[in-house]
Amino acid sequence: MISGMALCVACSESPSTQNPTFPTNQAGSTSAGASATGGSASAGSGSAGEGGNSAQIGGSGGSGQAGGSAGDAGSGGSSTAGSGGGAPVTFKDGAVAAVSLTYDDGLDPHLAIVQPALEAAGFRGTFFLSSFEGVDNDWALPTTKMPLPPLSARHMAWQAAGQKGHELADHTVNHPCNSDSKAPGFHYTDYTMMRMQQELDDSIARLARLGATPPLTFGYPCGGDKAGVGPAPGQDFSPLVAERFMAARVSVNGIADPATVDLLHVPQLDTGGKTGDELKKMIDDAIAAKGWLVLLFHGVGNEQASCPQNLGYAPDKCMINYLTTSAEAHQALVDYLAEKKQQVWTATFKEVATAIKTARGK
Repeated sequence: MISGMALCVACSESPSTQNPTFPTNQAGSTSAGASATGGSASAGSGSAGEGGNSAQIGGSGGSGQAGGSAGDAGSGGSSTAGSGGGAPVTFKDGAVAAVSLTYDDGLDPHLAIVQPALEAAGFRGTFFLSSFEGVDNDWALPTTKMPLPPLSARHMAWQAAGQKGHELADHTVNHPCNSDSKAPGFHYTDYTMMRMQQELDDSIARLARLGATPPLTFGYPCGGDKAGVGPAPGQDFSPLVAERFMAARVSVNGIADPATVDLLHVPQLDTGGKTGDELKKMIDDAIAAKGWLVLLFHGVGNEQASCPQNLGYAPDKCMINYLTTSAEAHQALVDYLAEKKQQVWTATFKEVATAIKTARGK
């Protein structure tokens, strides 16, 4: 348990274009991102400010900065990342924990199932958008190739999501992955630092076409924070991420300690296949840890490998959907977060990271 000054967070308030089969390309994404066992990853460190008897994150009464030496991020269950010294944490409106609901790859169920469920409860989600090799302009991210075509129906749906307060975040363009099922040329081992730099810049430009504005956040696809780019062992490309994004979600498993978490290496817990009770247990663990829980979703609803209309946007007929959490389990989670509102601040990844960053004065 952390002791010392009290902190307050935000108190002032390989497919083809003809018949894509994305699940095979995504298999490596979850296994690489959620199997960090038997070791630990550093969650970063910072120095504690001299704020008198109380320090607040996002509050109005304290001048001290959050800091302390960070501990190691646990690799299983509900361990708290970066809990090696700091202070008790109070979040917005007196909540003792924060939860960010994050969804990867820009899947149509995120538009048709997830967003209405979140909005009905007054919540907003973070959507790490990517496209895939061979489907330029046909998936969540519009093309940047000239002459620019108009935004598609799918693109306009994502644009509308951003206008409603959901966070549109970065997940690269082509979702590189060192999976055997990934198309040749799109493994991390095929990339150079220059190629990754160009792809990150392109992905930012594509998000801008959807209305996303800096500062942006990033989610490493398919364990890229561990894989790196180029021949194994790959070269760490986190410096490129740090230059472009204010916060990043990595593949380390755990619940973050907001007093010490490295905002460019925020841990997460994967939800794939979990029941409603299992998801609610994660919330209880976050409350007990007084931490920031970032939940990672891919598909929500029924598994669907391909659609007869290919990539056309027709969610009333068919939606490609993989690595799924059932719609019932997802709804149970949303309902539980609404029930726990006095204890849990449910906010986007960017909102929580911004509150922490602001408090640190960085």
